[in-house]
Amino acid sequence: MEKQSSIEREWIRALESLEPDVVIPALYEIRNSGSIKMLPVLFQMISKETPLIIRTEILNFLGEIKSQDAVPAIASALEKMDFGEHLPAFVAACWQSGLDFSKHLPVFAKLFIYSDYLTSLEAFTVIEESFPNATDQARMDCIRYLKQSEHLVIDDKLVLFRELRKVIESIE
Repeated sequence: MEKQSSIEREWIRALESLEPDVVIPALYEIRNSGSIKMLPVLFQMISKETPLIIRTEILNFLGEIKSQDAVPAIASALEKMDFGEHLPAFVAACWQSGLDFSKHLPVFAKLFIYSDYLTSLEAFTVIEESFPNATDQARMDCIRYLKQSEHLVIDDKLVLFRELRKVIESIE
């Protein structure tokens, strides 16, 4: 792990306190600094143990990130971490941020296939928003993956799945 500045250590102490009166001002400082170095700590805080008000502020913050440099960390967290019932809100924050996830389409395609309906709906939106920016190869790979995975889609999501296929196959 790279060396942390004194302000970053201070932010981590504040975040780990789980006290809303301490955490929320630290989140605003992090937001205003534009730093994405605190993202791994914030990802860990998206859990049941974190008070709702703090978790809500973290998810709001994620939806407001404008640094494209944050995308790899976000995509990696979605691949490797279990956000449980908070996954739909985390995926929604991805499209709300307006960031380009076109280099990470497989992450969202897998989320679409394997997650619940609400998460799939949010992943649909990320795919739809990022697809036009993807390379031709990435587009073809995503379409191929979805075609090969159709048999895994539960009945409740079949209409949504077909709509996703129609939307991305029409984007040129």
